[in-house]
Amino acid sequence: MKKPTDIQSLADRLSSAAATPVGAAAPIATTESRPARAKSPKRATVSVFLRLSSELFTKIDAEAVSRTKATGRGVTVQQVILEKLEGAV
Repeated sequence: MKKPTDIQSLADRLSSAAATPVGAAAPIATTESRPARAKSPKRATVSVFLRLSSELFTKIDAEAVSRTKATGRGVTVQQVILEKLEGAV
């Protein structure tokens, strides 16, 4: 743990802050209000949690890595699983 430095300075700042009345705080900077973004429509999806065996996860992860290298953009394990499930239905 570091040894405290400038303890006296800290004590002086704390006591001056404690002596300052609450109403004397600096004015809060106002920001221009931005128009609210349009909410995106909710998708008709359902959350699902899958527990994959380590062997299956390793295979799908390897496929995701190879797709990432081939396309140059990140492909997740979840994307691979969803594509396989959509193809099976």
